[in-house]
Amino acid sequence: MLTIKQSQLLNYLIKKIEDSGTSPSYEEICNHLNLKSKSGIHRIVQGLLERDYIIKLNNKARSIYPKKYPNGKIYSTLKQDQDHEKSNNINTLSIPLLGKIAAGLPIEAIETANENIEVPISFLGKGKCYALKVDGDSMIEAGILQDDIAIIDSEKHPVNGDIVVALIDEEDVTLKRFRKNGESIALEPANINYKTYIYGPNRIKVQGVLTSLYRHY
Repeated sequence: MLTIKQSQLLNYLIKKIEDSGTSPSYEEICNHLNLKSKSGIHRIVQGLLERDYIIKLNNKARSIYPKKYPNGKIYSTLKQDQDHEKSNNINTLSIPLLGKIAAGLPIEAIETANENIEVPISFLGKGKCYALKVDGDSMIEAGILQDDIAIIDSEKHPVNGDIVVALIDEEDVTLKRFRKNGESIALEPANINYKTYIYGPNRIKVQGVLTSLYRHY
């Protein structure tokens, strides 16, 4: 059973998405629920996540989406049902395209709210996947080019040699080859014109592992 605040947040989340097509920001939620700080929202969101009423996407500013109504009924829209049926018919799946990822010097991720792309199921990993558009040339020797679409498995655990989406110091996101030695993590480019950078403990969070590339000619 949800608390009053959890129900209020969930109802507002559903209404906001159905009215505008976008998830509300934490500031908008804070104003709607008359909360004084965002820390209260984080507690409510965590409670909804633990009860499996919402999902939260990585690398996305407006990141929470409903899975159920407050009464426990599965949340869906006509468009979602049609997309799911279409995906089943042609062996593709719609996954979120979250923005750009730097394959060069790290840059802040550019978010693209509520945009999805259809990709072949065979391109996906075993976990929850999302897509990012490549911006830069530091991974060209690994066959990753400007404007390629990187398909990322957000649940795969990285091993040395994997190409990963790395969040640096909670600010910058980059696509690089992962190497871990003890507590240190090296992010290696695949271009001789770029340097390998080594980071200490707790500076790097891996947001997923590259599973495939999607390219338009």
